[in-house]
Amino acid sequence: MAQSNETTKDDATRSEANDELRVTVFSASNLPRLSLFHKNSKAFVVLRALDETWITDVAERSRSPQWGKEFNLQGDGFSVLKIELKVLRRRFVFFRSEQLVGSAEVQFEELREKQMQAQQEDSDYVTFNLSVTTPSRSQPSISIRVHRGLAPPKTALDTARAHVSGARDDIQRIRSGPALPPALADAPDAGSLAQDTVEAIGSVKEVKVLYETTLASVEMFVGLVDELANIHPYVKAAWTILSAGYKAAIVQKGRDDALSELLETMSTALDLVCRFDKTALHKDDKDAIMQVAKKTKECALFIQEYTRTESFVLRTAKGILFNPDNEIARFKADFDLLRRNIDTGAIFSINEGLSEIKHGFYEVEESVKLVGQKVDRVAQSTFIDKLPYAKGAAWNSKRVCLPNTREALLEDIWQWINRSDTSDGARIFCLTGVAGSGKSAIAHTVARRCHEEGLLASSFFFSQDVAERSNPQKLLSTIARDLARDPRIREQISLAIEANPSIATASLSDQFEPLIREPCLQHPSDKPMVVVIDGLDEGYSRDLLDLFREKVPSLPQPFRFFVTSREMEAIKLYLPKSAHVRLETIDIGADANLGDIRLYIRCGFRNIARLHGLGENWPGEKLMDKLSYMAEGLFQWVSAILQALEISYDPAVELETLLAGSRTGLGTEEKMDEIYSEILQAYSWNSLGFKRDYDLVMGAILAAKSPFSVSALQALHPGISNINKLLSRLGALLTGWKNPDQPVRVLHLSLRDFLTTRAPSSAPFRICEKDHSQRLGLLSLAFLNEGLKRGTPGVGYLQSASLGIPTVSKSQISEELWYACEFWIAHVLEYEAPAPTALAELLRKFLSAQLISWMEICTSVDTFKGFQQVRAWIQSTFPEDIDLVDDEFNGRLGSALFNLSDRLSYMDRREEALLAIQEAVMICRQLTEDRPAIFGPDLARCLNNLSHRLTDLGNRDGAFTAIQESVALFRQFAEGHPAAFNPDLAMSLNNLSGRLSDLGQREGALTAIQESVALRRQLAEDRPAAFNSGLAISLNTLSNQLSDLGRGKDALVAIQESVALYRPLAEDRPATFNSDLAMSLNTLSNQLSDLGRREDALVAIQESVVLRRQLAQGRPAAFSPDLALTLHNLSIQRSRLGQREDALAAIQESVALFRQLAEDRPAAFSPQLASSLNNLSDRLSDLGQEEDALVAIRESVTLCRQLAKDHPAAFNPRLADSLGSLSSRLSDLGQREGALATIRECVALFRQLAEDRPAAFNSKLAQSLNILSIHLSEVGQREDALAPSQESVTLYRQLAEDRPAAFSSGLAMSLNTLSGQLSDLGRREDALVAIRESVALNRQLANDRPARFNADLAVSLNHASVQLSAMGQQEEALVTIQESVALFRQLAKDRPAAFNHDLAMSLNNLSNRLSVLDQQEDALVAIRDSVALYRQLADSRPAAFNPQLAMTLNNLSDRLSGLGQQKDALVAIRESVALYRLLIEDHPAVFSPDLARSLYNTSLFLSALDHWEEALAAAEEAVELYQPLANDFPAVFKPHFVLSLRRLSQSLLDLGQDEAALAARKRADMLDSPGAPRA
Repeated sequence: MAQSNETTKDDATRSEANDELRVTVFSASNLPRLSLFHKNSKAFVVLRALDETWITDVAERSRSPQWGKEFNLQGDGFSVLKIELKVLRRRFVFFRSEQLVGSAEVQFEELREKQMQAQQEDSDYVTFNLSVTTPSRSQPSISIRVHRGLAPPKTALDTARAHVSGARDDIQRIRSGPALPPALADAPDAGSLAQDTVEAIGSVKEVKVLYETTLASVEMFVGLVDELANIHPYVKAAWTILSAGYKAAIVQKGRDDALSELLETMSTALDLVCRFDKTALHKDDKDAIMQVAKKTKECALFIQEYTRTESFVLRTAKGILFNPDNEIARFKADFDLLRRNIDTGAIFSINEGLSEIKHGFYEVEESVKLVGQKVDRVAQSTFIDKLPYAKGAAWNSKRVCLPNTREALLEDIWQWINRSDTSDGARIFCLTGVAGSGKSAIAHTVARRCHEEGLLASSFFFSQDVAERSNPQKLLSTIARDLARDPRIREQISLAIEANPSIATASLSDQFEPLIREPCLQHPSDKPMVVVIDGLDEGYSRDLLDLFREKVPSLPQPFRFFVTSREMEAIKLYLPKSAHVRLETIDIGADANLGDIRLYIRCGFRNIARLHGLGENWPGEKLMDKLSYMAEGLFQWVSAILQALEISYDPAVELETLLAGSRTGLGTEEKMDEIYSEILQAYSWNSLGFKRDYDLVMGAILAAKSPFSVSALQALHPGISNINKLLSRLGALLTGWKNPDQPVRVLHLSLRDFLTTRAPSSAPFRICEKDHSQRLGLLSLAFLNEGLKRGTPGVGYLQSASLGIPTVSKSQISEELWYACEFWIAHVLEYEAPAPTALAELLRKFLSAQLISWMEICTSVDTFKGFQQVRAWIQSTFPEDIDLVDDEFNGRLGSALFNLSDRLSYMDRREEALLAIQEAVMICRQLTEDRPAIFGPDLARCLNNLSHRLTDLGNRDGAFTAIQESVALFRQFAEGHPAAFNPDLAMSLNNLSGRLSDLGQREGALTAIQESVALRRQLAEDRPAAFNSGLAISLNTLSNQLSDLGRGKDALVAIQESVALYRPLAEDRPATFNSDLAMSLNTLSNQLSDLGRREDALVAIQESVVLRRQLAQGRPAAFSPDLALTLHNLSIQRSRLGQREDALAAIQESVALFRQLAEDRPAAFSPQLASSLNNLSDRLSDLGQEEDALVAIRESVTLCRQLAKDHPAAFNPRLADSLGSLSSRLSDLGQREGALATIRECVALFRQLAEDRPAAFNSKLAQSLNILSIHLSEVGQREDALAPSQESVTLYRQLAEDRPAAFSSGLAMSLNTLSGQLSDLGRREDALVAIRESVALNRQLANDRPARFNADLAVSLNHASVQLSAMGQQEEALVTIQESVALFRQLAKDRPAAFNHDLAMSLNNLSNRLSVLDQQEDALVAIRDSVALYRQLADSRPAAFNPQLAMTLNNLSDRLSGLGQQKDALVAIRESVALYRLLIEDHPAVFSPDLARSLYNTSLFLSALDHWEEALAAAEEAVELYQPLANDFPAVFKPHFVLSLRRLSQSLLDLGQDEAALAARKRADMLDSPGAPRA
């Protein structure tokens, strides 16, 4: 019988095979965006069935990830497969967490149907999609493949698992708990017998519960030994026996104490085994488990026999049952022994298991790290690539020193690089020398060796011929990109650029810290890091020399800068005085240098001989010696001769000629000039064609602002039939001429100086650089006149309806055309009056036909640099040719500049937009002086635009001045021609209203917009179709101005009329007016919300979102910003209605949109992204997600800080706002010092802003001072907290006197805070006066607008109740809090999601007031209601409301204790402590005080129940928690610490520990005395 329920091995295997399913988790789709930092997440899938879990790999980031992971599942037809779709969230570089996207369930029966379908269709598998239940808007689904065949052959491990498959089904059935059968019908006196049995043995329920506990332990044990096939038969037997005996045991209706004790002992032993990790079991452990398994079977047989006897109940009742005591005692002793054996081996097994697990995790971690590093590198590269990189600036292996030359100098430099040094910072080796002494070759050689040795950090070779290498603008950004080869430094630099994108183009001093110094200090190298800089004389600036002198020493010591330069006064002035600089000069007369020259000559002659077939010994030792002697140590002199010989027809004759004309004993310049002259004189100057072409080409090469390629030179000189032929003739003096796409340059800077400055004026090769620069100006203008055509990229967009400016790269247009665009002005401005007629004609054609196209292409490719300088030059150079810049031209130019300014503004190129409109204003002002009636209106319109551009840059005063002039002009024109100019006047008045509002002049702003509305209302009455839209715009602005003045009802009337006007317009022309309708609905939502009509406000903003979503779907580039902004406001309205999850979803979508927009146009959308992140932080905080809230607001502050750095006037207010929010988030997380420092910075910013513009920023200053006061109080600085609170009240009082409707609410709030601060200082009467005034203000506001201000009134009544109670006015305190509760109860009835929290808070306070008046029963009712509300809130949002639930449970325990219900009080306080323990795990700084307080109360209640030991433990823990708090914030927590010590003393006394109790009491007394030390 005992074996009747067992399943044989073959049966079990066969049964399990039938239950197996082979499925593939293939892919998922429509994953929502869950991360703020990545568009897509890394996803994986978890499958669960019975006790088994299967997990896919983690897919790459995608909205539709794929896995293709195959699993073998087990389960019967009633089993359910649960599928969870999860993502990995990467919070920081090395920290990841899982997040559940959603889940789905499917029955195995349905999966088997899919399997049968595959078999019927003769298909390998059937695919179906499971929809995933998720709270997001997206509807993810998972694609599953069910295969037709069986799983692959089973392993021995799978076979072992099969042995217990039947047992799992048994335990599931046992767990369901079979019902107890009725009493035996044939038993004599069954009723009395049952009663006797219960009395003798105990309750049947206890038997059932204990039995189920034991079975649960067995189930865990079997799960452990699934893979231990040799143990299985005993486990299976025990399990089967217990399953069979379960029903029999219940039928017996009881069991005695000995059986209960045996089952408990058995359960304890099995639970201990189950803590072992089954993958790390040692042999000794396996033996112990084998004994447990055998003993479990033996015990199970005994229990089965003990319980299945049919007459068991009768024998028990009569006391004739056989005595089982010996057997039970034996089993108990055996299990106790086994448990001790397991305890002994547990440490070894656990350590062994942890070791293997650690190794396995290490391998997985390394794989994940590799993937993560690749992802990080791609992400970081996007930022690194934003740094400008000077092309061609790196070292060149073809330009190094010849082998065996410069050996001594190079070795000296190498020793300097590697020499260990005791200095703290980096060092500089500056090598100077005359032109031609070989400095560049040395620099290339040093760079090459450093590269080979892994020491080269970067190299930069200046060149006067290349624009981007002729100055140091790209030096540090190039070095930074080279340093970014180190992944650690790359990460630091990318973070710096992400935080401040403008670093890429900042000054050298601003770039040095974030791009070079900070990354290298954080990740110093253990070996030298060498930066090679050559040709400093060709590109230095004073800033760079300052940097070398002042900032380079602050770099880590391994840094070395090797710099070469011609000798110049600036180096002598800046560098020799610095201890970290070593100056060396090349001595060209030194023996080593002369020997190197000879080697250089020998190598050069060998190459020439090979090229011309002159034999290995050419030209002989004698000539080589002569050349070496005559070189006098100048490498460049030798180089010029060798290059001339290389291209000569007869090198031998050429060499003799050159040497014959050369002399020794000359200075460096003279010597170089002489050899250049010798080479040049050999050319065919008698040929007029050659002379002409040489002059043109060499002049162009020397005068060019950027080097030309051969192709460009040919294009600019079409009259030269074959420019390559000419360049080959001049090859001895040029580089780059052999490749048509390479820039052509003169051989050396000394040659340029000779040809343009030192060559005799009569010499045929003398070049006048100015003449050729002017000629290039003519060529450029001619090229522009012919080359700028309609199809040229970047031309024509000013005439298009599209917004913005197209981006065009230089590669899209020809080299010569872009050169002409970029440099024609620089060349032309070198002309002075009287200028040639040819220039005037070219200019006339250009200005009349191509000027606008030129402006377009320059602005598309590069930046708009303005045209005013050229206009002024034209007027001074061609005073008689007034038609060049006549009124018609100026009118066209002004119109184009106006258009261009708007487009630049759209692209958020603010400075360029301002420059364009400023030039337009200058032109119109000049035109208006002569013809005011014609051009005055244009000037007024430009001034209106100028006002907008100045506002964009935060120049509010300048913006106000501009719009004032605009209004004055339009008013003047409207007086004479109202029908023509009243629309413009109304438009400018609308803008004037905005500028006055920006300056805090609210009344003036209202006056201006009221006049605008009046004008547009009159216009709309006559021509509604034409002017209703303008009226609607002004009404929208009027609504905002009325709202700012606190006239909410009037504001609502205005915006309702605006919406009413837009609706018919949008119905007739939705494409034109839906956007405006959405804007007005957005404003309507704000006004309704301000009046407390939150539901109506939500309806309005939802309609706005629908409209803007439709618009964004059709034209995302145009309307996505508006959609993101409306979603931002939707989030706020949902939050005000308590719809916090929906509010979070809305702002997350807004952030995602703004983030995408900011990635494309950071300057335009970073401000909006910062604002939406601020809102996101608030919404996350509402849901208790404080860490995520902190991350969001910190990103917002970082963005605002950078914006304010670039444009302080425009963005300091936004930075201050974000700092205020950051302060709150830090405070929420218990980071009180950080919160205080942050709010101080916020106050400082607002104070500065208020000093400049008090009307605009005094309210913000008052608000921030109020927060500062609160944070000071939080850190115990109560005296300091009073002053900012008083200042806040003073500011609000002044504001409320002028505009009570707008600022009475703020005054009431600040009075509320002031009351709390006065109370903390013991000034109870003053505190009561302040809170009474707050209540009076809120009552007046609530009388006028109850929907808006009833909540504020209820809050102030709540606080007033506290102050009244503190003054002993308990009855009035009770009446006050009852009114608060009544208000919150009504608000919560209408909007429970928004106000249940406030109602619970006020009920808590009501309970306190009732308790003080000894109305304990009513107090208990109130606190229970509060607990019930908070429990309901915490069930749905634990992170947000568990703290309040814990607090009210603490107070509930007080109420229960007061009524003598000590046990219930203990239950409540223990739940409070348990909640605080959970909270303190994540936020110790926040909840340590609360946990300490609850533990203090717990100790009291335990002591009252005579649980002395537990009371002592709670008191000790409270003391441990209060001590560091009292040390850090003595003013706040020292009194609590003293109380906890007294409680500890009493607990010790209760236990008879008198000495310890006395010590605790003495310590408490000492701390409580004046001038006590730290806790």
